[in-house]
Amino acid sequence: MNIEAINIEEIENIEDLRAIRIPKRYIRDANNLFEFYEESEFKRRFRFCKESVLYGILPKIEEHLMKINNRGLPIPPAIQLLVCLRFYASASFQMVVGDTVLLSQSIVSRIIFRVSALLASLIKEIIQIPTTQERRNENHQLFRVLGYGNGAIGLPGIDGAIDCTHIRLTHTRFHRLDEVYRNRKGYFSLNVQTIVGPRMEFLDIVPEYPGSQHDSRIFQNSRIYMQYMEGKLNGNLVGDSGYPVLPFLLTPLGNPQTDEELMYNTIHGRTRQIVERTYGEWK
Repeated sequence: MNIEAINIEEIENIEDLRAIRIPKRYIRDANNLFEFYEESEFKRRFRFCKESVLYGILPKIEEHLMKINNRGLPIPPAIQLLVCLRFYASASFQMVVGDTVLLSQSIVSRIIFRVSALLASLIKEIIQIPTTQERRNENHQLFRVLGYGNGAIGLPGIDGAIDCTHIRLTHTRFHRLDEVYRNRKGYFSLNVQTIVGPRMEFLDIVPEYPGSQHDSRIFQNSRIYMQYMEGKLNGNLVGDSGYPVLPFLLTPLGNPQTDEELMYNTIHGRTRQIVERTYGEWK
C-alpha cells in the first residue's frame, strides 16, 4: 500500500478517521412512535408516558412478543405494546390501523389478542393490596393526606377506596345477552368492582358480574371481602352509601347533625374521591 497516495490534505489527523461513520438514522414517522410523538401527545394517545411504557410495562412481556411477523418482517415488541395500548385508549381498530399504516387489521387484531393475554396473566402480580407493612403504612399516610383540609387530619388506616363502574357491552344484538346484563340505566354492561390506591392505582378488580348486580352484593361475594372478614387484611376501605357499614368499611353518615359528623363526611368524601378520579382518567 502506498501511504503517499492518501490525500493528507483531506484527512488532517487520525481523529478524522474515527469520525468517519455511517450516519445515524433518526426516524420521524409512524414506525418510531417514541420519536414521532412529543411526551404530551404520546400520553394522550397511549395513556402512559414513554418512561412507563419502556421501563415499566415492556420489560414484563417483551420476551414473549418476539414471534409475530408482518409479511416476513418481525414487529418490535415495543410497537406491539403500543398498538395494544392505542386500541385500549381509542377502542377503534380503524384508529390503530390508521396510526400504524404498515400493519393490516388482521395483524393488529393478533397483536391486541396476544398482548392483552400477556398483560392479563400479570394481574395477580401487579394488582394487589400491598403485602408488606412498609408499603401499607405508606398508603395509609397518603390516604390521610387526601383527607387534609380545614383542620382535618385524614382518616387513619385506609387501604383503598372501593366502588363499581359499568363497562358497556357493545354489539349485544349478536350475542343475545340475558336481561341480567341490563343495568338500571337501561343498557347492557358489566358491573366491575375496583379498589383504588392513593396514587390512582388499581389494587383489586372483580370484573365478572352483570350490570344488574348491586355493588354491595358484588363486594360481599368477593375474595377481598373474605380476606377482611378472616383478618388477613386489617386496614379499612372507604365506600359510598351503597355499601353496608362494616368494621373494615367506612361509609358516609346518612344524616349528619354535629360539626364532628359533618367534618367526618367531608374527610370521607375527599378520601373516597380518588376512585372517581381514577375512573375519570381511564374512561
